[in-house]
Amino acid sequence: MTSHYSRKVLYACVVLFSLGVTGTASAQEVRHSWLDLSFMGQDVGGLQGLQQTPIAGQSVEINAQDGEGVRFRGSYALGKSFYFFGDYGSSDLSVDAIVTNDQGVFLASDEFDLTTVRGGFGYHYGIGFSTDLYAEISYDSVDFDFGSFAGESFDIDAKDAGIALGIRHMLNDNWEIRANGRYSSQATVDLNTLEFDTGAFFGVGVSWEMVRGLSLIAEYETGDVDTWAIGFRLDMDED
Repeated sequence: MTSHYSRKVLYACVVLFSLGVTGTASAQEVRHSWLDLSFMGQDVGGLQGLQQTPIAGQSVEINAQDGEGVRFRGSYALGKSFYFFGDYGSSDLSVDAIVTNDQGVFLASDEFDLTTVRGGFGYHYGIGFSTDLYAEISYDSVDFDFGSFAGESFDIDAKDAGIALGIRHMLNDNWEIRANGRYSSQATVDLNTLEFDTGAFFGVGVSWEMVRGLSLIAEYETGDVDTWAIGFRLDMDED
């Protein structure tokens, strides 16, 4: 599923970290116990589907757009190399519909719920005092809840395992940059067949510690669903 744009994002991440790692002086260690809360925006890229309703001769075509919501995440260190993490996101996304029957063609619009949950364990390995590589295995859940315009149902959800690889690097005591790629069996969705397919996501992020233990974060992830988030992170292992 990797697009030309995704490859460009990945290349930019490599360049960013190459410059960052070679230019770092006296930065602190990467932390693995934290909580964050973010405002989240999402774009499903014009996700479309067509379905017949229980009424003979009537069909509904939908076109999903973008929306916004909130995301809660956390990580807790388990010893020196492992950690447990959790991630919950909930968004209200816009959807337009065209209802066609023997009475004519009718336009409608509404919002639908997109809920994502990830949880699992990670392993990190330091390649320098302020740089960590990490790998994660997770249990992923995705739920598209469209409701109904005329008796149809585009609702679809799935749960399965996922994996992720990434890097985190402290530029100095106040700034962290990070990048990751993750694989999921629910990366793409077909609303005509109501089935998920496998694929990859690529993400980048940055944190700035405003006051000791509290950081402003910004993150972007590209895939079948593009997600950006801005929020706050509280370090639980602040020393």
